[in-house]
Amino acid sequence: EGIIVMTPAIYMIALIISIGILLLLTLKLKVNSFMALFFTAMALGIFFGASPLDTLNAITGAFGSSLGSIGLPVLFGAILAMGVQDSGAAIAISNFFVKLFRGKHLELAPTLTAYIMAISVFGDISQLLTAPIAATIAKRKNLNMSVVTPYVITAVWFTHGVVPPSAAILAVAVLLGADVGMVIIWGLIICLAALLIIYFLTVNWMTKHASYAAPKPEYTVGIEPARENATLDELLIKEDNIPNTLVAFLPLVGPAGLIALASICNMTLPEGNTLRAIMNFAGDKSIAMLIGIIILIVTNGKIKTKMIRNANRTEKIDENASLLELGMGNWVSRAIDVSAMVLMVTAMGAAFASVLSSQPVVSEIAEVVASSGIPMILIPFIIAAVMRAAAGSMATASMAAAGICLPIMSTLGLSPVAVTLAIGLGTVLFGHVNDSGCWMCQEVFNVDLTQYLKYVSPMAAFGGCVGMALLMVLSMIGLV
Repeated sequence: EGIIVMTPAIYMIALIISIGILLLLTLKLKVNSFMALFFTAMALGIFFGASPLDTLNAITGAFGSSLGSIGLPVLFGAILAMGVQDSGAAIAISNFFVKLFRGKHLELAPTLTAYIMAISVFGDISQLLTAPIAATIAKRKNLNMSVVTPYVITAVWFTHGVVPPSAAILAVAVLLGADVGMVIIWGLIICLAALLIIYFLTVNWMTKHASYAAPKPEYTVGIEPARENATLDELLIKEDNIPNTLVAFLPLVGPAGLIALASICNMTLPEGNTLRAIMNFAGDKSIAMLIGIIILIVTNGKIKTKMIRNANRTEKIDENASLLELGMGNWVSRAIDVSAMVLMVTAMGAAFASVLSSQPVVSEIAEVVASSGIPMILIPFIIAAVMRAAAGSMATASMAAAGICLPIMSTLGLSPVAVTLAIGLGTVLFGHVNDSGCWMCQEVFNVDLTQYLKYVSPMAAFGGCVGMALLMVLSMIGLV
């Protein structure tokens, strides 16, 4: 028997209190998110009527299950990120977009670089890699960092929050039983379309009205503003031994492409087909990320010396080391340092979600909401947005939203892919001071808190809403 009879109202009060406890622990008492989620999940489970031991077993089971699903792909993604960092791929990708737009719309070069990077690279690392590029381009063309930064951050949040194999949205897709490949395909399409729509709708207004922020001086040492009628070549970022465009793109988009191709093969080819079997192996989320690492090692032999020099900034490695030693040694140890906390927090978020979804009363709440006339696809979106505003962390927000949505999937009547994407898009909204990314953004992009709250957060929210509108259309016509 529970402490009290569980009703929809009491469940909602318990949910609000649990978010309050999370905020108190993380913001006021400075408890790590992992421990804060654990304590909150324990308290919630006991409040819901389970014994402490049963609650602990439920948390342990959900934690282990989530870690089993996302552990390898996320760790392999972190290894890939270390290689991308050392190779200078971000510069090659940015130069590609400068050329693509013929030197116009230069805000889009770091923005689309961030969009590509964050597919396979953690959000924080994507920010670190694209900030120097944004600063360099801003210095060259006298751009305002208050104008550039909102688009770059929105791009990072889009692919980090909506497109697997990013940890949290991958865990959501697995939890809800969504086809990961289809989430990747539609996530990439929706996010790119929304990104371009908000850019072209707002860039002129932003250029005229946004208060000025200079590029970070540390990133622009020795860089002079370009001439008024500078040639395209003068706008490109020059650095020794950067990989060519294909070599830069392939390790980042290859894994997502393999996972997506495997889903397409499963839909179009019969059981027992050889190609389908091969693609199911190559497109497994762990194997796909591993293939990305192998591509990165194999294709960057020409710039080995530079990569070892860059790796030496963080961890000493012999200058005569092989690329195999660099990729399977140095990158791995650095990746474990970077990814361990991401994995722990995401898996504990899944455990918190499992406690939230354990109550039958959630179905009653769903029926009440269903009868209110709100379009069903907005429910996961709104839940995720509210959770992001409250919890700050995109991972916590998406896992909590998935936990609430899991028991009401039949009431929602939507495909798991649509619900996963709606949750991901919801987490793009309402990033503010309780998100660690807020402070990193100010540090590396050189905007202040007022500019962040005035331009960055609202732009991302606008992007999330545009993406949601596109998802609603796709859902209505039965594509998602």
